[in-house]
Amino acid sequence: MGINKRKNDPTGDKVAASDSTKDSSESKEEDVVSDDVNARRKRFQAKSFSRMRHVVIAVACIGMMLINAMRTNIGFTVLTILDEEAHRKVGTIEAIMSLPNVDWNSKMVGFLHSSFYIGYILTHMPAGYLATYLPSYRIFAGSILLSCALNLLLPACINADEYYLTCLVRFLQGLVEGSLYPGCYGVLRYWSTPSERGRAGSTVLTGAYAGAVVGFPVAGVITHYIGWQYVFYLNGCVGILWALIWLVLAREKPSDHPFISENELKYMTKEQGYDVTDSKETKIPIKEILTCPAVLCLCLCHFARNWVFILMLTNEPYYLSLFNFTVAENGLYASIPHIMKVLTAASSGYIADYLLLDNLLTITHIRKLLTGVGFGVGCIGFFILTFVKDGSIVLIFLTLAVGFTGFAVSGWQINHYDLSARHASLLVAITSTVGNIGSVTVPLVTGYITFYHTLESWSIVFYITSSVLGVAVITFLIFGSGQQQSWSNPPDKVLLVQQLDPLEAPPYKAERLQDSIKPTS
Repeated sequence: MGINKRKNDPTGDKVAASDSTKDSSESKEEDVVSDDVNARRKRFQAKSFSRMRHVVIAVACIGMMLINAMRTNIGFTVLTILDEEAHRKVGTIEAIMSLPNVDWNSKMVGFLHSSFYIGYILTHMPAGYLATYLPSYRIFAGSILLSCALNLLLPACINADEYYLTCLVRFLQGLVEGSLYPGCYGVLRYWSTPSERGRAGSTVLTGAYAGAVVGFPVAGVITHYIGWQYVFYLNGCVGILWALIWLVLAREKPSDHPFISENELKYMTKEQGYDVTDSKETKIPIKEILTCPAVLCLCLCHFARNWVFILMLTNEPYYLSLFNFTVAENGLYASIPHIMKVLTAASSGYIADYLLLDNLLTITHIRKLLTGVGFGVGCIGFFILTFVKDGSIVLIFLTLAVGFTGFAVSGWQINHYDLSARHASLLVAITSTVGNIGSVTVPLVTGYITFYHTLESWSIVFYITSSVLGVAVITFLIFGSGQQQSWSNPPDKVLLVQQLDPLEAPPYKAERLQDSIKPTS
């Protein structure tokens, strides 16, 4: 009765109507607020992150620059150990008093440099495998974070004259940095499109060469005026800060990123297509990869690149000390070849994409052209250095020899994606493992040959370097390829796996399966 009476009560109807109107009004207000939030979010995405892939690529470039700048720390510090006139070449009493008081010779320093690359070479293959199962951006960040933390320990080890402990810390740094390039190539796989891969790849890899541009002058100025220890502290702390920023800004894939715009996501999904989809229960074609002539060419090119790059990072300041530069001048002049290398490496991406997009040359011809120019001029430049004895002329030809090798970044170095974007992380792990045999060897060979630190002994080093580059460039011009390899694609009718949960790392629990369709070549 009460209920019926309430139904007939006009007051109750008014209250119900009022409540209904109130609920409707609140619902509309909530919808308006929700629409407003969504609209503001879309405007925020459109304005600030309309090119999220460019943000990720730029921050990755900075990370590569920082970690390679840090590698110059030990190379510059041993200059103050080996150079008997170091106390005359620094600018303040504080810098003189802080110079390392250790008795290490060039052979010991050669092994110290090599200890890093022994560790480095051991983790490349495992890291390449892990990059196919774990988020690459976290592998990339972890490599830099841990190495920077270890860098903070080196001043104490050197000051205590603990040679073997210093070698151990460098070995551990090499172990954690072994995952750097597999992680980096895994990031590029998802955050670049085929039409932009030359520019994206050259931008990130140019960061590696920019490390010496930043590292040598900064190390020179700090060592000259303040003290060598602070070079390690600065690099270590900045690198740790970078890693934290990277983990906030980056994600494994564009589809995982909260700030990417819908238009950019649609564009990247369409452009990337088949290459970023993983296959289910398909074995990695390791035998086919290891017997592929194009991959073997990349191994040789990686060896040559590392030989030159590590020779310069570890021994360039020591070589230039023959010409009686101050420590600050040495740091500045040592950076000049790397400035040119950054410029050529950065421009190589635009040259490659221009030639490709305008159909002026095939991918194979582009890769061979840029590798031929880069390694070819480097080969000639190092040969000329074998008989040049004037400091100014040495700087000119050293700049040309080192600088022109930057063109090869969009030649052989980005060629891993041409052969197989799907297996790019594994390919770079394989070629880098071989390449780092050069990284281990060149400090030992250089330390042994230059024991007496004469121009004649350095001429022998440059003869070897010229020969290494010459063999690599000739081999790549004959056997190199820019075509996707047959083993890159999974078999017909294989099931492909797409990630449904953006926060989940592979192997995925939530899967959507579909028949594969091989792309037409």
